[in-house]
Amino acid sequence: MKSSSSLRGCAGALLLALGAGVPVSDALAAATAPPAGIGARRTAAGEYLADARGMALYTYAQDSRPGASACNGECAVTWPPLPAPAEASAAGEWSVIVREDGTRQWAFRGKPLYRFARDAQPGTALGDRVGKAWRVAFTPVALAPGTGLRATYLGRVLVDARGHTLYWRDDEKPAAGRAAEPRCKDECLQVWTPLAAPRLGNRVGDWAPVARTDGTMQWTYEGRPLYLMREDLKPGEARGEGVDGTWRAAALERAPPLPSWLSVQSADMGEVFADAQGLTLYTVAGSLDKIRQTTCNDACIAAFWRLVPAAPGAQGAGDWTIVESPAGGGARVWAYKGNPVYTHTRDRGPGRVGGDKWAAGVGGGGGGWIPVPRRRDLEE
Repeated sequence: MKSSSSLRGCAGALLLALGAGVPVSDALAAATAPPAGIGARRTAAGEYLADARGMALYTYAQDSRPGASACNGECAVTWPPLPAPAEASAAGEWSVIVREDGTRQWAFRGKPLYRFARDAQPGTALGDRVGKAWRVAFTPVALAPGTGLRATYLGRVLVDARGHTLYWRDDEKPAAGRAAEPRCKDECLQVWTPLAAPRLGNRVGDWAPVARTDGTMQWTYEGRPLYLMREDLKPGEARGEGVDGTWRAAALERAPPLPSWLSVQSADMGEVFADAQGLTLYTVAGSLDKIRQTTCNDACIAAFWRLVPAAPGAQGAGDWTIVESPAGGGARVWAYKGNPVYTHTRDRGPGRVGGDKWAAGVGGGGGGWIPVPRRRDLEE
């Protein structure tokens, strides 16, 4: 798999190394190396920072003050800071901040780094986009001008400058080291638009322009011509996925397949995840214990909410994992991003969301149950 390096060298370190007669390759390696105990997981889409155990690292959108963390107290219990040893010092894009309690924390490119308490094993990133404020520490591959990566339910997908999904065809793949010849012509162009490249455009990483028969230039990625679909009207839409059994969203990193019992339903609030019968799935926002004590006791929960049991031998996938039931008894139930999922007994059919903000308290400020939406609008 190909990826770009997320750590750029330090010019000063390189010059010192050259002065000492160290080979350039060794000097660059030393300059770009992360501190001891910090690693990276590379994919075709880019590079994810991880701790020594391979657990995902995150950044927090509220960390806007240089050299300070906005996640303290209870926040730091759910999001443990990545500790920096006493002898740690700034180097390149790595720095150390001092927290409110006096402990030291690693920061990358000025952003303090954290773990997520609900990540149970290496390779998972359940904290990514939690609360729309937490993001996995990720650096994408090199991108051509006017393009980007967007995180959607399909995975990390290439997009244009407007955030519109880019596509490629199953029958347009490079051969003999040469870019594939674009096959979409004539009537095909009424639905699909080639991603225009500058006439004198140059290669950028795995991006390169290819000439079409009409003399225009089109961007390719790893030798595969890229297109837009005219029916995609909003950023994040992917109406072209699977069209004619040939067109695919240009996902550099595909999302894991959903568990077989899941379905997706259309609701007034957009697409939501549901069980096999089409009943909307919900998670609890806030503290379940607080809800029990204030707005919906155990009898209320038993009357209106059903946990989704996990079948023996079932395996989690991506954001969907299996946890111990909050009702006790050692039962195993399904969870989304580490939160157990429920169905609502008053939802009588697919697409109903009668449980939205149930037991949220006055003004909706006490938490309550919220539907699990299908992610499609989360941009890098």
